[in-house]
Amino acid sequence: AGEQFDVLAISFDPGETPDLAAAKKQHYLRAYRRAGAEAGLHFLTGSQDAITALTSAVGFRYAADPKFDQYSHPSGIIILTPQGKISCYFFGLDYAPRDLRLALNEASSEKIGSLTTAISNDKTVTILAFCFHYDPSTGKYTLVIGNLLKVAAAITVLILGSFIALNVRRERKKAAGASQAPRL
Repeated sequence: AGEQFDVLAISFDPGETPDLAAAKKQHYLRAYRRAGAEAGLHFLTGSQDAITALTSAVGFRYAADPKFDQYSHPSGIIILTPQGKISCYFFGLDYAPRDLRLALNEASSEKIGSLTTAISNDKTVTILAFCFHYDPSTGKYTLVIGNLLKVAAAITVLILGSFIALNVRRERKKAAGASQAPRL
């Protein structure tokens, strides 16, 4: 960061301040420990209008979760070309260094979407957001067991329903075949 690429961390919470952004930048600079990185790490805040314009432009959706006093949103990063066009999306919490390096190389050549298009569908992100919730006390995403149990129960009902339907169909065919058999 600062030499080969820039990192933009953009808050979509209009209540977050430039002072908080500056403190976060200092935290990450200490963790990153690379000379010259301060020129390539940017932590930005803004007004609700600016946030709405930016998140709409990049296709990022989020919603306030008043129960936990936080926002529900997919996790990921967006890779931009030097001209500011979206090159690709990475969803999730962990990115393979090789894939990230390739995406940055492609973006630097103004290539759009050839690396991660296959993994960037909204259904996958929706399922991940449904099953995981950010826990601010640990700073990690945790499994929401209630939601996972609902998904498992729905899958179980579908499997059992299919099994019953197949067996009923098989019994009907068997009964129809027996009634058509010649009597001696």
